[in-house]
Amino acid sequence: MEIIFCGTGGARFVVVKQLRATGGFIVKGKANIYFDPGPGALIRSLELKQDLQKLDAIAVTHAHIDHSNDCNLIIEAMTNGGKRRRGIVIGSSSALEGNERFDRVVSAYHQNLPEKKIVVKPGDKLSIKGVSIEATPTKHDDESGVGFKITSDGRTMGYTGDTDYIPELGKIFSGCDCLILNNLKPAGCHYPGHLDSELSIRILKEAKPKKAIIQHFGMGMLRAGPEAEARFIQKESGVETIAAKDGMVVRIEEGKRLTDFEG
Repeated sequence: MEIIFCGTGGARFVVVKQLRATGGFIVKGKANIYFDPGPGALIRSLELKQDLQKLDAIAVTHAHIDHSNDCNLIIEAMTNGGKRRRGIVIGSSSALEGNERFDRVVSAYHQNLPEKKIVVKPGDKLSIKGVSIEATPTKHDDESGVGFKITSDGRTMGYTGDTDYIPELGKIFSGCDCLILNNLKPAGCHYPGHLDSELSIRILKEAKPKKAIIQHFGMGMLRAGPEAEARFIQKESGVETIAAKDGMVVRIEEGKRLTDFEG
């Protein structure tokens, strides 16, 4: 399983200033899945020489713009401009259907380009080319938001999505080979609906994954230094932790440290 970080920034000020790219990340393996293609996802993935026509799915955790802005573009790329009806778009109900607070972020036209669209809620499970995907719960401003747990070739990766701490996350992500946490804020700087370094430590102590990656950094994290926060999280949790960088490539392999594969 390989993870390509097309962007590691999040929240409005980092997005509008592009202090970190905000393109989400791609997981490649038996199935290739693009998670949360935010602003700049198309450009960043092309700069990183990713063949988007080889995507099997696009997954959008919720309707906020920093997670979904380029989704329609990535669907166009996956389907060769709509000429090939292929792939799956997966998303929260807010992302694909909209609600009283959010307009849908994937247009009706683009939802009809792939072979299938799937609206997911926490606990829903599906399979793509032998890759098992489970939607996980979040506590966030977008109440229909989800995270994901992905299992392929005996490896399991968790992705919290945007969420505050909720007790069940420790059990849900228990034993993951790698857990990606959207760690928006540094220690001592909590923002409702999001993880800070202390809450990430709490989740890691309960879930006990083999490895952890923090990403989706806001202004406070960039000021504090993501690498310093990752070292703090690793020390306090006992879980190997790194801070993702734009363009970084990580391979999840038994017996290999995450730092062995930083790109």
